[in-house]
Amino acid sequence: MSWILIYAVGIALLFKLAFFRLEEFWHWDLIFIMFIILILWYGNLYIDQQLNRRIPWINRPKRRLIFQIVYNTLFTTVTLFVLMYIVHQIKFGDGRIINRKMVETFLPALSITYVVLAVQISRQFFSALKDSMLQVEKYKTESIQAQMQNLKNQLNPHFLFNNLSVLSSLVYKDQDKAVEFINELSKVYRYVLENKTSELVPLTEELSFLDHYIYLLKIRFGNNVIFNVNIDTSKKNALLPMCLQMLVENTIQHNETSKASPLQVNIFTEHHSLNVENKVMPRSDKTISSNMGLKNIQSRYAYFTDEKVTISDDGQVFKVSCPLLKHFHQHKILQHM
Repeated sequence: MSWILIYAVGIALLFKLAFFRLEEFWHWDLIFIMFIILILWYGNLYIDQQLNRRIPWINRPKRRLIFQIVYNTLFTTVTLFVLMYIVHQIKFGDGRIINRKMVETFLPALSITYVVLAVQISRQFFSALKDSMLQVEKYKTESIQAQMQNLKNQLNPHFLFNNLSVLSSLVYKDQDKAVEFINELSKVYRYVLENKTSELVPLTEELSFLDHYIYLLKIRFGNNVIFNVNIDTSKKNALLPMCLQMLVENTIQHNETSKASPLQVNIFTEHHSLNVENKVMPRSDKTISSNMGLKNIQSRYAYFTDEKVTISDDGQVFKVSCPLLKHFHQHKILQHM
């Protein structure tokens, strides 16, 4: 507030020096000129704040520039004209709408206003640009972390050890099935490695990968795990971050599996979301989860859409719902460029 008053005093003094006689310098209208400057400042600031909410610079810079110019020009022009008219009538009371002093000072006053606005708008724009660049870097970090999490889930020693153990037993029991197992295992690794840098993948590709992944799990757990997949065919071209493996692995990691009480994992589409749910069957050797996998999925979604990944757990059923994106959300990308 104090620096605005200093600015108003400085501009008012310069204005008086440029357009008024020295004997009129300390006239009462100096206070009125300061009052006009403050009205113009706060009025234009209010317009700027409203436009920031409705038309952010980063989203639609051209549209914002047009609206900024139109609204600021209308407000500044009308306000200057009305207040200058009031000052003239207080001083002279001649009833003239347009007078010589108004003609002399109107355009300079408007120009000064625009110079100040240009400085303020530039500062805001570059500040928003800086924040957006920081968001981009934040997303890159989160994306790398998510990719590493995906790789760790697939390539961690336990996963590899378990599958190699299954493979070694198959080699002795059924060599043809062992070869098929190796092929499926290679497809799982190939998919992860080929898409580790992909931001979004089609649901149909995730489902194709899931078939290979479920095959490995069925060989490992047999009928101890039951997968029910029900996907609306109209949703198969939708996009999502690579997350199905992480969600399925999450159900296996945190729930007991047995022949007497098989774990049922339901994977289905509902409205515009992909859902993975299971009956809660806590493991006897349950460990505290950091939920980093689910947090990574939520962070990656936040970059592409305002729709939220929802997680529900009522003690009976654990469910994760992931929005299905119809297209690559360019407007979210532009917010971070």
